[in-house]
Amino acid sequence: MKKLMVLMSVLLLLFIAACSEKDDNPNDTNVYGYKLEQFVTTAITNPLIDTAATATDDFRSLFAIEIVSADANQWSPRLSSNAGYDLAWPTFKDGYIVPNPSSGNRTYFPYADLPGAFKVTNTGLFRLYRKVDLLSAAKDSVMVELRGLQPHCVDNWSGAPEDAIKLSDLLATYSGYASVTLIAVDGYSRDYTPEQIADGYYLLSSEVTTFPTLNDSMTSGQKKFKKLAKLRVSSEATNVNHQYLLADKQHANLEVPVPTSFTSYEATIMELD
Repeated sequence: MKKLMVLMSVLLLLFIAACSEKDDNPNDTNVYGYKLEQFVTTAITNPLIDTAATATDDFRSLFAIEIVSADANQWSPRLSSNAGYDLAWPTFKDGYIVPNPSSGNRTYFPYADLPGAFKVTNTGLFRLYRKVDLLSAAKDSVMVELRGLQPHCVDNWSGAPEDAIKLSDLLATYSGYASVTLIAVDGYSRDYTPEQIADGYYLLSSEVTTFPTLNDSMTSGQKKFKKLAKLRVSSEATNVNHQYLLADKQHANLEVPVPTSFTSYEATIMELD
């Protein structure tokens, strides 16, 4: 009986040790964070752009990301006078969630110039919005959320009505350009005249352009430009400081909830300021 009790005690200790996480270890004084790129995966974003995407495709750079608290009012940096915008993927992916008993899942970013509003307490979810970037010869960049623009109903390439964004509305922040280069997420690019831009639309579900009046006079690769990531205007363009609206949360392409447990995610020892 004594041997049995000893054996049971050893098994119990092994069970407790196996089930204990490092965060529950009272001797572990480290602060752990979980990199945000782990929660927004290609498996959930790729089908939003291309249902035939492969495991090697990565379309996460095509989205702006809003960090939203789990509070009743769903606070986000959009509501802060020090921020008022969503994050591009290169910035978002370098951030962390840092679980804390007093502040819940707080986000942290290793960028001194990023407003403190992006340290969101009690983070509950991430909202993704399809966006494109506008580039000019001055190397400034403007991020535009497509659903923040006025949608237009046009016929898609199957002849069915579909919501689309006018290319000229996308370029409302610039005037006087002689040409515009459309750049896809994989770097493929084509050049367009101002007349073509004025006639063009980007179909929001099909992820391809159409030029209702000029399609017949354009090559296939030009009139059916897919997976748009950037538009670059020619050097003589003037920036007219147009203010773009953010897409409404009702038009988010995807909502990703923060997991209730981080045991299956990779932890990083943090050195917080």
